[in-house]
Amino acid sequence: MKKFFSLGLIRGLWWEILGTAFGIGFVTLVRLLMGLPAWKAEPAVVFGALLGALFFLYGVGSLDGWLKWAAGEETPEHVDDSHLGWRRYFGASLDHKVIGIQYLALSLILMSVGGTFALIFRTELAEVQLQFLTLNQYNTLMSLHGIVMIVSILLGIAAFMNYLVPMLIGARDMAFPRLNSFSFWIAVPAGLILLSSLFLGGFDTGWTGYPPLSARAPLGMQMFFLGVSLAGFSSILGGLNIIVSIVRLRAKGMAPFKMPIFVWAALATSLISLTATQLIGLSFQMVMLQRLFGMGFFDPAKGGNPVLFQHLFWFYSHPAVYVFVLPGLGIISELLPVFVRKPLFGYKWVAMSSIGIALVGFLVWAHHMFTSGMAEYLRVPFMYSTLLVAIPTGVKFFSWVATCSCWPGSSSSCSAASPVRPTPPSRPTCIYTTRITSSAISMTPCMAVISSRSSPPSITGIPR
Repeated sequence: MKKFFSLGLIRGLWWEILGTAFGIGFVTLVRLLMGLPAWKAEPAVVFGALLGALFFLYGVGSLDGWLKWAAGEETPEHVDDSHLGWRRYFGASLDHKVIGIQYLALSLILMSVGGTFALIFRTELAEVQLQFLTLNQYNTLMSLHGIVMIVSILLGIAAFMNYLVPMLIGARDMAFPRLNSFSFWIAVPAGLILLSSLFLGGFDTGWTGYPPLSARAPLGMQMFFLGVSLAGFSSILGGLNIIVSIVRLRAKGMAPFKMPIFVWAALATSLISLTATQLIGLSFQMVMLQRLFGMGFFDPAKGGNPVLFQHLFWFYSHPAVYVFVLPGLGIISELLPVFVRKPLFGYKWVAMSSIGIALVGFLVWAHHMFTSGMAEYLRVPFMYSTLLVAIPTGVKFFSWVATCSCWPGSSSSCSAASPVRPTPPSRPTCIYTTRITSSAISMTPCMAVISSRSSPPSITGIPR
């Protein structure tokens, strides 16, 4: 039992409960001192939930290194916690592989919860009329299902990038290990706050949270906004860490066009996460402030514009589609050459197509708003920019087809009468391998050859 309560996750949850209670009490006391009615649920619960998230980070140990720096203590850049065994997966670790597994576990948990919500409301639809859910419960489950599944996929993508990218570029760890730990652990209270909306009146806006409906929804709407904002903060910091790691920590000799193709996909994904996520966080926080302080950002009666929310929302939410897709396309581009036993056709084109998809993805958001009442002259440009995304996407698919087919430079036999089989090269193929020593990280040539005609090929890398 003592070991159980010593786990960072358990400590963090206790501290979150304490922080939430303290925040609610603090707001109540301030209102009392100002001569206002002591209890008002919305500001008290919102501030309590935010403070609870900060207390959670302190309790789990994610802030320990920074607090020691602030106190003038020296802390090592990397801490070996392998002696903790399985317990290190339930606390703040600086190991990118541990953090990657933590991301994956949280992703699967949230995906299971979101999937369960879908099963519940789809069961409700088995017959006409309501069976066992109220209207508000149905709308809340449907809305939570959408956003919980989106957050779970974002965390799953972060899992693969955290685990694989440092190893693929020959780095010991991420550029900012403590920020990496912080990025994961802030997602835990984000998920809890998001799910708490189910017990605080729910909300009926769907996963988009459009005002003016979201400006009048129950208290659960605020938990939706706060939870997604914290999850977006995790995504922003994670994207920043990936970009800096790729730019600054590549092994000696690994030029940009010698990077594995998955690293290019991770770079493009992180560019979207770093820049576009700020817009959805901003839009949700503006609605939160409108509800808390009466600001009129999206209230036409106060000079606001509800369509502005849609522009801010979709400026992130369409590029978010490519956050989901690009890592998967990168994995396909890595695995396909191994299974067909040929180099990837058009490596540079495939690498640049990932960046192209990310950049063009910022120019198409308004195709979600053709019926929103926006200016008519904007419809045609956004229609063409939407079609433009097909070009870099098509580059990838044509590359895969060419990789599986005969192309000059392929070492395979292309006879129609016989299946494609690997032919051993006349001389060893030189690629690079990463060597990490205590003093330096370097890339040295090594050999990767097909072992024999009679046995399956032994491939340790793909020449670029």
